[in-house]
Amino acid sequence: MADTLDYRFGPFVFDARARVLYRDLQVVDLAPKAAELLALLLANAGAVLEKDALLDAVWAGRIVGESSLTRTMSILRTVLGKPESGVGYIDTISKRGYRFSAEVTSVIPTSLNDASIAVLPFNCYSACEDSEYFVDGLTEEITSELYKRGDGWLRVMARTTCMTFKNSLQRIGAIGRELGVDYVLEGSVRRHGEQLRIAAQLIRVKDEMHVWAENYERRLGNALRLQCVVAGEIAREIRGKLSALGIGTCQS
Repeated sequence: MADTLDYRFGPFVFDARARVLYRDLQVVDLAPKAAELLALLLANAGAVLEKDALLDAVWAGRIVGESSLTRTMSILRTVLGKPESGVGYIDTISKRGYRFSAEVTSVIPTSLNDASIAVLPFNCYSACEDSEYFVDGLTEEITSELYKRGDGWLRVMARTTCMTFKNSLQRIGAIGRELGVDYVLEGSVRRHGEQLRIAAQLIRVKDEMHVWAENYERRLGNALRLQCVVAGEIAREIRGKLSALGIGTCQS
């Protein structure tokens, strides 16, 4: 049940199902292990979680040192900062573990036929270093546009989580199941001089079938504007396709 809740604290909302943190409705980049750690702390807010229990849960039985937990906790604290009271959200309990001490409200998300999606880093088929920067920026813009157009029913995996699968040779189904999402968007960018060909495909994780695909032929020109325009077009097409499949409608 805890993994289906939204947790609200301070200016933040944590979507436990998608492991995504929002601050004032904007997605906050959070490393996967830090997201897992936050999920555990929020689900047990007010209680002390022992270090060994956190290591076993977050690292899934892998043998790692306490320094890994300390480093991940430091990352999480840096992301959260401190509330206006000046007191941190997470207490260190000497020689024992940690406790999420701030006030937390748990909320069951609205009953919509929702979906979750991960935008994998697009492949770059060009030796030009500038092309690699363009592709990473395009991936980030698509992630942002999908979230903005999701209207609460499309859960978008955080960019930094998806970046761990850059150049991965795993099957889409395996990646999607590891991320816990329903759909994966993948694509590529090819460059010839100032001409770009951007390909994007939306794949359903459960059967690895394509549900949408499109190619975009563009001249490079203003790279930032091109990223925004193409990302907006892709997000609009995906939203329309998912809506056509009945996703985003109220469940009976």
